Amino acid sequence: MEHHYYVNSGKFLLCFLHVLQLLWGTSGLDSATIESDRLALLDFKSRITQDPLQIMSSWNDSTSFCYWIGVECSPVDGRVTILNLESKKLVGSIPPSLGNLTSLTGFNLRHNNFRGQIPEEIGHIQGLQDLNLSHNYFGGEIPMNLTHCTGLKALDVHYKELVGWIPDRLSSLLQLEFLRLGGNHLTGIIPAWIWNFSSLKTLSLTMNNLNGSIPNELGKLSGLGFFQLYGNNLSGIVGNLDH
Repeated sequence: MEHHYYVNSGKFLLCFLHVLQLLWGTSGLDSATIESDRLALLDFKSRITQDPLQIMSSWNDSTSFCYWIGVECSPVDGRVTILNLESKKLVGSIPPSLGNLTSLTGFNLRHNNFRGQIPEEIGHIQGLQDLNLSHNYFGGEIPMNLTHCTGLKALDVHYKELVGWIPDRLSSLLQLEFLRLGGNHLTGIIPAWIWNFSSLKTLSLTMNNLNGSIPNELGKLSGLGFFQLYGNNLSGIVGNLDH
């Protein structure tokens, strides 16, 4: 009996150590991702060149980044879920490392003075649902990698300096409810696949350099309550919406 007792005790000890190892591994993984979030935020801070409201002064290691102005975290794992710096008079650019905030669901820089290009790495944030970069000075093209953010419900890049065609690969964003691409320098035609966005409630393509005919399929968007197409070189008329 003693022999079996010690064998069972040994098995229990090994099992206990294995559980500890798993727990330590999970904790280590969480720590690694949290540290990655912290570094991404600090890199974002380093790209701010003007901060008249001193928003970034709260972004320091004297407190958890979850308490920094504009940052919200998950109560479950401590990852960054929201970055909202709307109307903070910030001047700067978005670093590629922002794509390391892979738990981000909302990113709002509306009404600031950000410049440069929107990094392709933003497509690494596959759980992103709300992206608002409107009323800034971003240039270049709409990032192709946004197609990986298939849960995106709101995309607002209104009033910027974007150029090029509306990428066909954006057709994968079938959850979109709010799409504003107006006030840029976009060219080409209005792609027919936009009318496959059956959940779309708001559509603005105004004040671009779009040409061609207004697709008849617009009438298929029965949930569309607001749309703007003026300020382009479009022909045709908008049919009745099937409400």
